[in-house]
Amino acid sequence: MNEVKDIAGNDECSAMMGIKVLSRKWTTNILCELLMNREMYFSELQTNIEGNYGEKISARVLSEALSRLEEQTIIQRKVISDTMPVRVQYSLLAKGEDFKYIFAIFKGWGLKHEGIKTKKCRSFSCIHNSVPYINLDKIEDCLCFEPMHIDEDD
Repeated sequence: MNEVKDIAGNDECSAMMGIKVLSRKWTTNILCELLMNREMYFSELQTNIEGNYGEKISARVLSEALSRLEEQTIIQRKVISDTMPVRVQYSLLAKGEDFKYIFAIFKGWGLKHEGIKTKKCRSFSCIHNSVPYINLDKIEDCLCFEPMHIDEDD
């Protein structure tokens, strides 16, 4: 079983695991770019993040963020060795693809509470245009509020 512990060594809440993934700087930008573009080379990611979000990211910081996401099995790293120089390509794994649902909920929240109906970022192909939204007023019937019982043998 893949156990996650918090700083004190306690089992971590599943909701907090997702929040901690997204709360790391650059993670949301990386996930958005990979959701929109499917596969990207390292240099493309760096260029898109700087161009689309208006923030400069160093190669070292981007590499660290990508390594962390790879360790969490959210993205995969593929070395293309038949080119010179060798290139590295990144794409989402199934666990990373599931973030499209989280972003759809965020988009629904923004539409409902903040009235954000038009995109504000610089890129035409931003996450606003790449995911549907989930209507928060109609999602109640789909939610499960029963307590989760986790089998320790899983």
